Amino acid sequence: MAKSPCLGPLKPPIVYQKFMVENLTVIRPPILKIYYWEGFDITGLNKKLRSNKPEHEHILAVPVRQIQSQPLKMIFWLRNMSAKPLELKLKRIQNCQCQPLQTRVGFNQFRQLFHCPHRRLVHVSQEVLNLQPDEVLPLSVTAYFFLYGEHYLTYEVYTGDGRKFVWNFKLEISAFDSEKCLLTKELLPINIKHFQHVTQPIWVQNITMTHLAFAFASRERNFKLHNSNLTVPRQSVWPLLVEYRPLDYENEIELILTYDNTKAKYKIKARGVITDENEITDMPLKDRESSDYLYVIYPNRLSFEVNIKQNRTQLVNVHNYGQKCMEFRWQNYIISDFFAVTFEPPVFRLKGHHSKLCEIRIGAFERLVFFRRIPIVLEVHRILDRATQIAKAELSEIESIDDPKWKEDSYVEHVFLHLNIRIHSRSYDEKSEDISDEIGGDCAPCGGVGTDLAAGVAGAGGDGPAVPPTGEQQRAAEREELVKRLSAKRFLNANEIIDLSMSIDHRITIFEKLFWKYLSKSNFMRITPERSRKKFSKTYEQVIEMNQASSMAVDNRLYVDHNTIMSILNRLMVEGINDLAKNWIFIPAEYYDRTN
Repeated sequence: MAKSPCLGPLKPPIVYQKFMVENLTVIRPPILKIYYWEGFDITGLNKKLRSNKPEHEHILAVPVRQIQSQPLKMIFWLRNMSAKPLELKLKRIQNCQCQPLQTRVGFNQFRQLFHCPHRRLVHVSQEVLNLQPDEVLPLSVTAYFFLYGEHYLTYEVYTGDGRKFVWNFKLEISAFDSEKCLLTKELLPINIKHFQHVTQPIWVQNITMTHLAFAFASRERNFKLHNSNLTVPRQSVWPLLVEYRPLDYENEIELILTYDNTKAKYKIKARGVITDENEITDMPLKDRESSDYLYVIYPNRLSFEVNIKQNRTQLVNVHNYGQKCMEFRWQNYIISDFFAVTFEPPVFRLKGHHSKLCEIRIGAFERLVFFRRIPIVLEVHRILDRATQIAKAELSEIESIDDPKWKEDSYVEHVFLHLNIRIHSRSYDEKSEDISDEIGGDCAPCGGVGTDLAAGVAGAGGDGPAVPPTGEQQRAAEREELVKRLSAKRFLNANEIIDLSMSIDHRITIFEKLFWKYLSKSNFMRITPERSRKKFSKTYEQVIEMNQASSMAVDNRLYVDHNTIMSILNRLMVEGINDLAKNWIFIPAEYYDRTN
């Protein structure tokens, strides 16, 4: 048997330097950032970048935009994951058939120059990037929308260790097209084990600058449209509310959209599942600030799991990275009979390099809802000077003035908050807890005497006409109802404990809520299992008599050192505040020393 010839020493395979797209920033986007994250397939791109392949090709598809739309700037934040410096070079590759033309450049001077309009569709600001180990640098890409059609703009990326990547930017530019109005390609998965009517959205986009009225229809079984006639405001995304009960694990629904005597058919997938599925995405919860992206919401995505007729609250932090004081306005998101999203505070001002904690409150009504990708809008406004405000108030009817500064709108831009909501039906155990012992109107659950506001609203004689309750009386009645309902339950979660304590003492502040939520989850002043608990069967009078007898036996000359007591209280307060700040950081991170 012939031996194979020796080919020399074995060489290990080349290990290339790795990098990834850590984050994505879209400046003034018309839709949520997750559509760009999925359109660019950042997850798939990172898999290719972290692999050891010397070459790959990737398509980054920008969502469809209308002709002559504002330029869209996107920032790709690249992180060097290797232990050595990494160099990236970008080079544009021509895909079109444009030829150089003879162009006059001076007196009797002509040159062959390109007049290719495709070169101006995508502009990359940096052609060379040098990343140090574990450094993050931005790669700015600006897309322009002035040429009809579908275009592919190709860039080759070369690394310092010999790798080559081909990135194709796909732009789809059109006028209004009724076949490109739906953002939803697949309905949310529906649990077929639960025989429930769950409402979910099909997101309809209007890319034009005018309001559009659509009509929807479908002949599918077990498919119901709540608002078949839908008017979508300009440059907005609006929900078409549907109910669907899948007949199989894999289904397809045909939906017909009608606008101005033109019809478009859509095929939408629908899946039936046995276990509930959560949305899986690796899009970061925190946006990176830049000179073009000064107003950041953290986290930029919230998810609520609520039962019917319940309220839930979560917190977001709004930070102003700019130099000027700006005014921020939340837009309430309310769908009648389904749910309501409100904010506290709804309007606030924020100085440069300052933060503000805001409450996002979800109120669930009587219907089951499963919503994802709700675009919550936070408007950013400049603060008009006093002279402009007076001119707006006094001169709004005058059209012919020399300097119409009062017409200037204060709106600057908007920031999106990605919201997911799911409203469940209440389980049998929770219903049985609520039907437990009723509390009478004569005794309040906090030990005081209950006041029946409904009876007190009537006239003094009892026979006179009923007087409508004031706003304060109505709020007091709502607080008492909440106290009665929560006190009757045997088990309370952290949010219900907060609601109960805040209803008893209705001076609600966000710091009180955070403190009580932290206290409810800690073991402060809790009786541990190791400590024996003695049972007593004495009455209140017997305990009072024993305390009085023991106090008589105490020497009246006992000296109380108030300074010692105050020092102990001060030390406890400092420890409590430090402990609280470790869990809820209310100050910017750069001013807080985490080592203490």
